[in-house]
Amino acid sequence: MDDQLISAHEDDYTSLCTDLYQLTMAAAYYVSPNRISNSQGIFEMFVRKLPSNRSYMVAAGLEQALEFILGIKFNDKQISYIRSLDAFKMVDEDFYDYLKAFKFTGTVWAVPEGTVLFPNEPMLRIEAPIIEAQIVETYILSIINFQSLIATKASRMVSAASGSSVIEFGSRRAHGPQAGFLAARASFIGGCMGTSNVLAGHKLGIPVFGTMAHSFIMSFEKEEEAFQHFNHIFPSGFLLVDTYDSIMAVKKIIQAGIRVNGIRLDGGDLLHLSIDIRRILDQAGYSSTKIMASGDLNEYLIKELMDKDAPIDLFAVGTELVTSRDDPAMNGVYKLVAMRIPSLPSSSSNSLTTSNNNTKSNSYNDHNKGQLIYKIKASPGKKTYPGPKQIHRILENNLIKIDIVTLDNEAVEDGNINSIPLLRKYVEHGKILEEMPSMQTLQKFHLQQLNTLPSKFKHLDHVPEMFPVEFSDKLVTLLNEISHERKNA
Repeated sequence: MDDQLISAHEDDYTSLCTDLYQLTMAAAYYVSPNRISNSQGIFEMFVRKLPSNRSYMVAAGLEQALEFILGIKFNDKQISYIRSLDAFKMVDEDFYDYLKAFKFTGTVWAVPEGTVLFPNEPMLRIEAPIIEAQIVETYILSIINFQSLIATKASRMVSAASGSSVIEFGSRRAHGPQAGFLAARASFIGGCMGTSNVLAGHKLGIPVFGTMAHSFIMSFEKEEEAFQHFNHIFPSGFLLVDTYDSIMAVKKIIQAGIRVNGIRLDGGDLLHLSIDIRRILDQAGYSSTKIMASGDLNEYLIKELMDKDAPIDLFAVGTELVTSRDDPAMNGVYKLVAMRIPSLPSSSSNSLTTSNNNTKSNSYNDHNKGQLIYKIKASPGKKTYPGPKQIHRILENNLIKIDIVTLDNEAVEDGNINSIPLLRKYVEHGKILEEMPSMQTLQKFHLQQLNTLPSKFKHLDHVPEMFPVEFSDKLVTLLNEISHERKNA
């Protein structure tokens, strides 16, 4: 092993940020009969169940997923390591040559980042040679699950703030530096006005914010000296006032004639402190001085403060946001929904067949692309719908009325002129089709999406019994046919 420290997310090692079974399956696909090894796999990512008390989710992480998909490669060191594993003792050398030349050549469909979605709606679809489509699974799930989780949490907090601003302050509580960076990105998509993460500001152009720590105040003999010194260097900054006594600190600022842009309360009775301090500031002619609140805030506490008319201009949120503390998991899954086989005997067309991986398939001939074989997973409670799909969103009075999930080549038959297809093609034949939008564009798009969400889906702790999602009759019929054939096999 090299003496230097190795970061698990450096570019040279990104391809190994995967589960071992992706590589073992890739090797097994490689030596499979041509019917399998030369086939195209069609996989979809979706979320079966939202985290607790969530009535919607926010799609995020697509840009990083595409960067990985289009940039994944295996160098000599990585291949040497894979070859050294006991599991690969029987693998032919040709497979390692394949890895060395590996490049994604498929197609990627996805909903734009910031899109509001509901359970069981496909948020991403990959159509690629089966090994390519399989080998990218772990990284895609990791990056999209995490960012969608945090973007959803941020969206809830921004909604709860009712017009006051929310800033992400959680890097020090994130599950590692990379998580802190990605949480800053996802939080901004979800509506936060900025972040404390300097790298996110540098790399992504997200506005950065910061105040001061209690240690800065404590390092001076007098509190007002700390305020004066900091304010002289950073006149637009915020002064932390609750190191000793919040009310007295504000009075010291006024008595010293420090014209401060804002003050930060980092705990205590935020409602009554903010009311009392707002009154003191206004009476002293400091009406333009803003009040920021922080200290283990979440969407519930923010809403409670807003409902009680707390005069708080900004909320700085850390741990609760970057870890989604109340439910820190988004269970997005990535499932095979179809395969395209380059050539099969015509006698097998339009037949139901049993595959070796405990799935079922219904097939028909597509003369341009080969034979499309539908796949389902039939495990109890985990049944999947077959085939590549599209989501058609229907709005009524600019609010989401229903999402209809159909096969990708299926039109919505009810004549709704406001039907909007959500999945877009971002990559074709391994080439990106369009420049990815700016962070500001993504945030604006999400806030527009949020405005289309009926109010009952914005409640913080009440999940509606039914989500506005339907599956087309053709899709349901296809699922039932395959399931029925399985029972009678």
